[in-house]
Amino acid sequence: MLKKKLRRGFPKIPLLENNVIFAYLNRADSYHDVARKLFYKLKNEELTVEISSVSLLEMELVYKSRGIENRLLKDIAELIALPGVKYVPLTPKIVLLSAYLRKQYNLTFFDSHYAATALSLDRKIISFDRAYERVQGLARIDPEKYSIAHVALT
Repeated sequence: MLKKKLRRGFPKIPLLENNVIFAYLNRADSYHDVARKLFYKLKNEELTVEISSVSLLEMELVYKSRGIENRLLKDIAELIALPGVKYVPLTPKIVLLSAYLRKQYNLTFFDSHYAATALSLDRKIISFDRAYERVQGLARIDPEKYSIAHVALT
């Protein structure tokens, strides 16, 4: 039973997908309040997640394409300062699995990388995107799960 709960001697923790991060960073996002509550739990060490290093690349590309690169350093610094966040490096295995998942499940480039990363970890991903529900062996966790407890508005 203990082997099911542990990965390489550490408790299993889900991958946090970029749409939750973007929702948190963008107050105009329709999911901002939900994401803010999840990040409140991260800041208070009530929750631990993993973030793909590919997320940082996607952030750079999105910020550049939207002409908001001036915000990138502040936002990345805020993410890096969060306790309980582990960054997962991109590996050749993840790249190969990502290419397979893109073709098999018609996922976007970045979604396929997040799915592959989550599958290489504990097979769980926190995301608003229901596309992950099509991926066999992957469990999508709705971020709403983390907004159940009351969090003071900031």
